[in-house]
Amino acid sequence: MNLLSCAAEAAAPRVRPFPGRPALRHTVTPSAHHSTSEPLQFTREQFEQAPGEVLSRGRWANAVLRLHRHGGERWVVKDFRPRTFAVRNTIGRLLIRRELRALRRLAGVAGVPAGAFRLDAHALAYIFIPGVPLSHADLGQRAADFFTRLERLLGEVHAVGGFVHLDVRNGRNVLVTDEGMPVLLDFQSCLGTRLMPAPLRRWAERQDLAGVYKHWERKSPESLGEARRGLLARANWWRRLWPLRGYLGVRGSDSRR
Repeated sequence: MNLLSCAAEAAAPRVRPFPGRPALRHTVTPSAHHSTSEPLQFTREQFEQAPGEVLSRGRWANAVLRLHRHGGERWVVKDFRPRTFAVRNTIGRLLIRRELRALRRLAGVAGVPAGAFRLDAHALAYIFIPGVPLSHADLGQRAADFFTRLERLLGEVHAVGGFVHLDVRNGRNVLVTDEGMPVLLDFQSCLGTRLMPAPLRRWAERQDLAGVYKHWERKSPESLGEARRGLLARANWWRRLWPLRGYLGVRGSDSRR
């Protein structure tokens, strides 16, 4: 796949409608999970003095995620330094750079981790948001409202960020907060859309939204609706043509936060 840089400079496009989903007409609002004041950042040396508990060790090409406490905040540190020299200086550098650019572009959007900064070439950090991965969450009667909010959040990512997430199907990358709100995690697979021809951009955004509809169909099929169900079916047809599955083409269970 020819991956476009998530940092391509262009004016933010308008939110675009597509068949089966109304146009999004709402403004970006600051996240309720962090204060408006700048959090106190820290260095690699400070981090390694008390790295904190491991949230996920991942696979050979995954970052190690830790919950670190500093400056009165809890931080998620995504760190490739424990990986081999080759991995941390190729895949690691690329993915840290890509995710940091995405998080900075989405700064202030509710439902996206805040305070992101680069610890060094191999690691980044952002403010921890408590919650449960969607794959393990029992939404109950809140399901329809939750997925409507998640759909709108992903629409903001497309419009404000100018990229598609591409890994929403992984239920570990969607968090259900203590207040029942959606949060998107793990932007390292994002793909820039601002330089795409309009038809290709809309197709990529529909493929991205199909990840939301996959979870919606599983947890609240009666509220999904025929238009969204049809979009999911078409997206699944296209997925049959893509030979790779899972992380770097390796199938596996959802294990990333």
